[in-house]
Amino acid sequence: MKLTPAGLLIVNNIQLINNDFLQKIIILEQQVQNIQQQINGYSQDIGQLQADVSVINTELARQTHFRGYFTTNDEILELTNPAIGDYAYSAEDLLVWDYDGSQWVETDKIVPDQMTPASDANPLSDGTVTAGTSAEYSRGDHIHPLNISTSVPISDTADGTVGASVNYSRSDHSHPINISSTTPLQDSTGSVGTANSYARSDHQHTINVETNASNIPVVDGVGVNGSSTFYARHDHVHPQQLTYDGNVTATKFIKTGGLASEVLCANGDTTTI
Repeated sequence: MKLTPAGLLIVNNIQLINNDFLQKIIILEQQVQNIQQQINGYSQDIGQLQADVSVINTELARQTHFRGYFTTNDEILELTNPAIGDYAYSAEDLLVWDYDGSQWVETDKIVPDQMTPASDANPLSDGTVTAGTSAEYSRGDHIHPLNISTSVPISDTADGTVGASVNYSRSDHSHPINISSTTPLQDSTGSVGTANSYARSDHQHTINVETNASNIPVVDGVGVNGSSTFYARHDHVHPQQLTYDGNVTATKFIKTGGLASEVLCANGDTTTI
């Protein structure tokens, strides 16, 4: 078999095909290949459809064996005409029950609608109370962001306030000192006071004693409560009163060194009885 320059195909010295006819055969072969590729594509589609049908059949079989969602386990145990592969959901323990051919068996599989997904969102800071709307649960190792104040604590005030901050104070926070910078007052008539500051632990009141040297303790006389706002110094000395212009009344006069048999005279002498 050979092909001549003129485009003729010669087999056993017999001319069979010219060049034009050969080109048509080549085109037909290409078309056959395209059709074959399409058939292969259809085969893949058919395979996918068959897989989908298998999934549908499995779901139909599952739904066929699904006996329902029951409030208690006893309701499942009382189901009639169960078959192998039957299963039911229990609201009592939120588990799936399977029928093994002789009895209903409680599995460890959770009812699908009770399988809550884990949340991937960051936990919120404490704030205004709310029931929340999330249907997801928090992971066991979740951490809430710090909800602490970054402001300097305020000083104590006279009236106080409940406050409106939603932040917590750090455990090592310290309030600014709220103490008085004025000299403590002397004792006087007494007063509740209006200052909003505390007194320092080492404060000292100014001495509340008479500092005028000309004001000396009074001589003993008629008793009186007095009106002075000063204290008497512990080493003060009253002046002696040696002369009395008025009558003297006393229950007794005692002279140092006198005897029980002696009488004290007005001039200071003693006379034996």
